[in-house]
Amino acid sequence: AYNGAGPLLTNPDFLVVAGKIVSVEARHAEAIYDLIAPNDAFVDFISDGLDEALPPMQVLQMAAPFIVTEIDASNLPKA
Repeated sequence: AYNGAGPLLTNPDFLVVAGKIVSVEARHAEAIYDLIAPNDAFVDFISDGLDEALPPMQVLQMAAPFIVTEIDASNLPKA
């Protein structure tokens, strides 16, 4: 979601905050990876670590099964 939304952020403060969130998410992903494959010493970050950038509407469609509050996405940029 952040990869797709990053280019749409025009406020530098928001971009800084998004970067901080992505950093924390990366550490969480690595911790989970270590739990799943504790003896795997090498992670191929080129194919495993770089997620595809998706536009906001596609991210919302993928996340829809986990969202319980209605979201009005009519004002999202069309990337």
